[in-house]
Amino acid sequence: EGMTPQQREEMANPWLHTQISDSERQLKKDMFKSFYREQYARLKKSAGPDLKQYEKKDPSTGETNMATSGLKAEGGHRPLPRPKGLKMPKDFRKDVGRISQKDLVDKYSCQGERMLISVYGDLFDVSDRPDKYGADGPYWYMTGKDITWALVSGEDTEEQMDKFYDLFKIQPAESADRRLQGLMSWWAFYEKEYGQPVGRHSGYDKEWGLPAPPHIQ
Repeated sequence: EGMTPQQREEMANPWLHTQISDSERQLKKDMFKSFYREQYARLKKSAGPDLKQYEKKDPSTGETNMATSGLKAEGGHRPLPRPKGLKMPKDFRKDVGRISQKDLVDKYSCQGERMLISVYGDLFDVSDRPDKYGADGPYWYMTGKDITWALVSGEDTEEQMDKFYDLFKIQPAESADRRLQGLMSWWAFYEKEYGQPVGRHSGYDKEWGLPAPPHIQ
């Protein structure tokens, strides 16, 4: 008695006493963001996301390589010259605040003038890249969606969009740190390419309450 609905929800969460606090989560995220921001600033045009997280060992040869990964977005997210002569939406890179999964796909998909993508709940405005994210682009299905799990798992297919998990529940813990670091390399890359986030996806309001992600081979 005497508890708010949110406090009761938190107490009912079985991960409450085994997972790190919100402040510790944010500290880790910010640490990785800072590292990649500095790296990208140094490398400039040659900078790209950290793809080491996708390296896998080939059971037949014992060699570690990218060939066994399901990642397809590597080429699509390279720094490439922007198309010229584009007419940008009037609200290009304007703040949209906090929006739901439904509003994101209804208002900011590849069918509209303004196109947004969610990376770990932060919304990036990709309206100036219709060649990639527009209706005729190779990654049209990512627009208006949260692509976090696709980037974490390396399976960036349409089926992996809008999969919401608490990444801090990845086991073992060392693997969680490695995957988080890799994801933050993508986050910082999107920031470098598309500017500061313009809003926040409500799906991550209570990240600690999201389910544990499936095992990544």
